[in-house]
Amino acid sequence: MKWLKRVLIALVLLVVLAGVLAVYLIATFDPNAYKDRISAVVKEQTGRDLVIEGEIGLSLFPWLGLSLGETWLSNAEGFADEPFARIGEVELSVALMPLLRRELQVQRIRLVGLSLNLERDAQGRSNWDDLVAEAEEDEREDRERHEREAPGLKDLDIGGVEILDARVSWRDAQAGTALRVDPLNFELGRIRLGVETPLSLSLTLIQEDPALRASVDLNALVNLDLDAQRYALRRLVARLQAEGEALPRAMEAKLEADAAVNLAEDVASLERLTLESLGVQLVGLVRVNNLTGEKPVATGELRSNTFSVRELLTKLGEAAPETADPEVLKKVAVDLAFEANAEAASLSQLLIQLDDTRLRGNARVSNYERPAIRAELDVDRINLDRYLPPPAKEAAPRPDAPAREGWPDDPIDLPVEMLRSLNLNAQLTIGEMIINRLNLARISLTLTARDGLVEVKPLTANLYNGSVEALMSLDVRGDTPRYSFEPRLQGVQIGPLLDDMTEGKGKLAGTTQLNARITTRGNSVKQMVSALNGDGRFEFANGAVKGINIAQIIRDAEARFRGRTVERSDEPNQTDFSELRGSFTIANGVVTNNDLAASSPLLRVRGQGTADLPREQLDYRVDTTLVATLEGQGGRSLDELRGVNLPIRIRGSFSDPSFSLDLRPILEGRVREEAGRRIEEQVTPRIEERREEIEQQLRDRLPRLPGLR
Repeated sequence: MKWLKRVLIALVLLVVLAGVLAVYLIATFDPNAYKDRISAVVKEQTGRDLVIEGEIGLSLFPWLGLSLGETWLSNAEGFADEPFARIGEVELSVALMPLLRRELQVQRIRLVGLSLNLERDAQGRSNWDDLVAEAEEDEREDRERHEREAPGLKDLDIGGVEILDARVSWRDAQAGTALRVDPLNFELGRIRLGVETPLSLSLTLIQEDPALRASVDLNALVNLDLDAQRYALRRLVARLQAEGEALPRAMEAKLEADAAVNLAEDVASLERLTLESLGVQLVGLVRVNNLTGEKPVATGELRSNTFSVRELLTKLGEAAPETADPEVLKKVAVDLAFEANAEAASLSQLLIQLDDTRLRGNARVSNYERPAIRAELDVDRINLDRYLPPPAKEAAPRPDAPAREGWPDDPIDLPVEMLRSLNLNAQLTIGEMIINRLNLARISLTLTARDGLVEVKPLTANLYNGSVEALMSLDVRGDTPRYSFEPRLQGVQIGPLLDDMTEGKGKLAGTTQLNARITTRGNSVKQMVSALNGDGRFEFANGAVKGINIAQIIRDAEARFRGRTVERSDEPNQTDFSELRGSFTIANGVVTNNDLAASSPLLRVRGQGTADLPREQLDYRVDTTLVATLEGQGGRSLDELRGVNLPIRIRGSFSDPSFSLDLRPILEGRVREEAGRRIEEQVTPRIEERREEIEQQLRDRLPRLPGLR
């Protein structure tokens, strides 16, 4: 890595410069006499003040040593008055003779009381910009000169590095953040090329707003191989403890890994990676190729243990979601393989175990600034009802409680901005699914989203011995969300479907064929119901309409007309049919049907009317004709009604419709017809008899004429 290489170069330069400075100061026999001159050179080169308050100590042989007391460097112009950097004590000693053999031997590097204040102002200017620019230029020149002239080191031997009681602060006026590391302690054992040495690091990070305090302890074995350009941290163990307002509760985490950088192959890796926190453990490996190139690529594999989401949320101080089944979200595991670069990231293998459900898939995200997401997900089976909130317990209504007035008009809070920014193309397949008590199988859908238009094209599934295909869309490109729904049902058993949806309260049964196209718009349920528009056709075979028994309505009406007692029947409250079909239109929430046709061995039915969804009112007429004998009260035949149109009116609210059939005009007409027929049957023979008698009397009274008999 560039930063590691720069650190090593800086370390070597520090040692060399310290050696040169030591030789120079010893030669003068009074190094402290040159404090002002050193400060003047720094002022000339950087424009900053260097103040050496402590003593400068030198030693020459066999170790060239330097010690420096309290020293500080002023801040950049335009920033706080406090020093940019301050040190309490520095000790460094280098063996002279090995330098002649191009071997660097450092007895000890010790730094105590470092204080570093880093800042960025509201314009984005940092208080180290001037130093970095000059340092980078010096580094470039030194590197070029080193590559031209200086041979590399044959050996490196540093007795140890110790940084004690250091402090680093960071204030960002542009972002409004303030952080500090206080204290920071670092210790590195003897450093020799190709030989492992222990490293330990401890620090405390403090954030002001929101308040956060985190402590880190790290231990590892360091191995540096300059010739092979391989650098490693083996048996790395890091522990984190954090608490504060920024976290829901105090947290602990542990990281273990073997980290390595191979600059010759331009590769970095984390192997034997284990991360543990809050009962969740991740194991795996991470590899970065083209490490120092323009487009590094990270690949890896991660696998979790089986953990409980409920316990995890509890440890985070959050309430677990209330679900219909309290046993869900207790067995979760994740297994994935990923690849990421500066432009895109992908999950080439994703496996999720969610209780009794297995999910497999892959995903890719490109263009991080405006993400484009592509995904495929396959689910074996899932019961979503287990994860939904439990049904609310409905309190018994008070007698004086007002009835619900219309549809709810509460605004529906859609994440409009998120939907407008979403660029998604996802494919989902599900083997079996239960949702709202509906059983679906072999589900497949394609979900796309772009610039505020979300579409499902198409959704297909097996549904109650039949199939369903649907197109759906949500359009939030304008001020008012728009919805569309185009279902197509083939061979679906509508009875079990409606029973499952309504807990056994379905009103229709039969084999279903349905095609519809429905659109709406609005920001609340009330607005959407009032804006419903569309049309469709339907056909049901070998079914029944539940909640209305037309034959019983006819019997009841006939009994009332004749003044007889209405008797209840044991027949189910439904009207069976062999076929029922029709079409409908929807205009501003009013559903109109003018061609309902149903037939059965007993009845022929025609229907027309409206269902006003916004007002929740019905106004429908069913014209019924008996085509077979129907028994009345006491088993009497109602043949007088066969072939007669019997109009049934259905009116009222959806929750309490009324059914009416007025047989009086029909039966009175039938009575008049029957009376006339009987009169004619009884009077006509007598009229004939009297006619013959009168004719005979008239003949007897006529005079006899010749030729007349």
